[in-house]
Order: sequence, then C-alpha cells, then structure tokens
Amino acid sequence: MDLKDILVCLDATDAGEGRLRLAAAIAREHHAHLSAAYLLPRSIPAGAVSPAAGGGPPTGAAWLPQSGSAPRDASGESDEPSTVSLADIIEERFREEVRPHAIEGDWHLFAAGEGDQLAELLKTVDLAIFGQNAPDDHVPAHFRPEDLVMASGRPALIVPYAGAFASVGRRVLVAWDGTREASRALHDALPLIGNAAAVTVMTVRAHEAGTDPKEASLDRVVRHLERHGLRARPEQLVGSDISISDALLSRAADLDIDLIVAGAYHHSRLREALFGGVSRDFLDHMTVPVLMSH
Repeated sequence: MDLKDILVCLDATDAGEGRLRLAAAIAREHHAHLSAAYLLPRSIPAGAVSPAAGGGPPTGAAWLPQSGSAPRDASGESDEPSTVSLADIIEERFREEVRPHAIEGDWHLFAAGEGDQLAELLKTVDLAIFGQNAPDDHVPAHFRPEDLVMASGRPALIVPYAGAFASVGRRVLVAWDGTREASRALHDALPLIGNAAAVTVMTVRAHEAGTDPKEASLDRVVRHLERHGLRARPEQLVGSDISISDALLSRAADLDIDLIVAGAYHHSRLREALFGGVSRDFLDHMTVPVLMSH
C-alpha cells in the first residue's frame, strides 16, 4: 500500500522543525496528503503567549515566521514573538513548508486532555510521525508516542530529538524475532523502504549451538524482501551481556543505518512497565528514526 495520508506531530523545538521537514520530504516523495497536529501547552491558553504566563517563543529560531516580518496586530504594529500565539507561528511554518510543493494538508490543535481525539484521528492515516520524548519533556498522558502507537494501531515513525534526518529508508535495519508485531512493522515499512540500497534483517539468538527456529524464519524474511526487489541480507547476533536494544543500536551505527524497523510491545504494557523491554529501551536511547507498529 502506498503512503497517501500522513500526520506529523509538531512542537516548538528545533527537533520539531526537523520533523516537519522530514515529514514534508516523505509526503513529496509519495505524493501524499500531510496533516499536522500540535498539542497546546497546559500552562498556556489558546491565546497569546507571554513570559508572564510561563511561555515564550519557540526555542528554535527556525520556527520564527519565514517571511522576514513578525505578525502585526490591528494597529499595524509588529508583535514580538513572545506575545504572538505560539500555535499560530507553528501553523504558519507548516503552511510555508507545504505550500511551495503543492502538498495538501490539514492543521489540528489538541488540548492536554484530548489524547483520545488525536488517537481517533491517527486511526485514519497511513503513517504517523512523532518525536522522541526528550528527558526534560513533560508530555501529558495519552500523548506519548508509545501511547499513541498502542491506541491507534497505525505505524509510527519516531524521530530522535537529537540529530538531523533529511530522509529515511535508504539503509535499513529490520529487528526480526518472528512475532506478530515484528511482521506487522516489516510490512508497514515497505512503502518507506521500497528504494532502500541495503536492508539488514537482524535477529538475536540465545545460544550459538543448536537449531533455532528463528534461523529459518530469518531466511524466509530475506527471500520475501528480495521478491519486493530489495537487497536484503540476514544477520544473527548471539546473546551477550548487553541488552538487545543496545546491540541493535550499536549495529545500526556500524552500518550507518537511517531507519530501524521494529515491532512494539510484544508483551503486555504492564509487563513492559514492570520489567522494561526492547520497545522501552529503543524509545529511551534511539539514535536514528524507528518505525514501530503494534
């Protein structure tokens, strides 16, 4: 299935600006409709942002209006960025990004308690693009990427808060363990990786010796991708003292990977919350974009 309906969640950071540009690049490549969603900060009403209200202008200079002039009030006087609506600034940047390329798109605002409404919107898109939560983020419940992946059932491209990512899907690492979630993520990723120069399908074995059913499954996945015209190769890692997520991220660095494909939450969310897991580790330590599905 082609990507024809994409939604990107934006925030007033440099990472949010980079996420917008990546989303627009993907939309151009796939001739897709691109919508944007913005979460209104809990401490700031849907009106003017002011230092006294605890808000301020976007932290990234790229979010400032690109026309070279600040918004003007009814008297014709220019407002400083700290007194104009933050949501309006970000919406204008979204419009400026899509307008020159004739990308159609919608703009959506959500208050802190409207996570369910965003999840409902996400159920009707082909791909959602989120940002990784930075350590100092205070994201309301139901707005975290993992919550939205679980609630919407749609594939999510999660982009790290650090680093620059102009494109994804040219050098791909598929984390494969034969689960339903891994299969779902792999097939959801096919539209993004159709032009990949190299795909590595990696699994982790518990022991060196003996027959592992993952080996036959790994070979089948490689053949399946080859039938899609993709240059794929299998790779097995024998379990070690480092975590699976660390091993995958280390290998991604070795191979100069620009996209990791992984299933999300193979076990119950309660078990993941109590004991951790690969999904949680990925989201905490990711260094390249990750395509996740559940």
